[in-house]
Amino acid sequence: MTGEIKSHYEVVVVGAGVSGIYQIKRLADLDVDALVLDAAPDLGGTWYWNRYPGARFDSESYT
Repeated sequence: MTGEIKSHYEVVVVGAGVSGIYQIKRLADLDVDALVLDAAPDLGGTWYWNRYPGARFDSESYT
């Protein structure tokens, strides 16, 4: 978005963590007018604030 300020969206996703990033991507793929908001200045949500050695993802996955 280049300088455009909007006051209405079909969907607002709160939180740009793993789930929020996935959700906004899926909505964009479906051409849904959506916005993602997060308190952090960059993507990553909780993981943006908790960047430290040994930080782990809180879901079952291969490490």
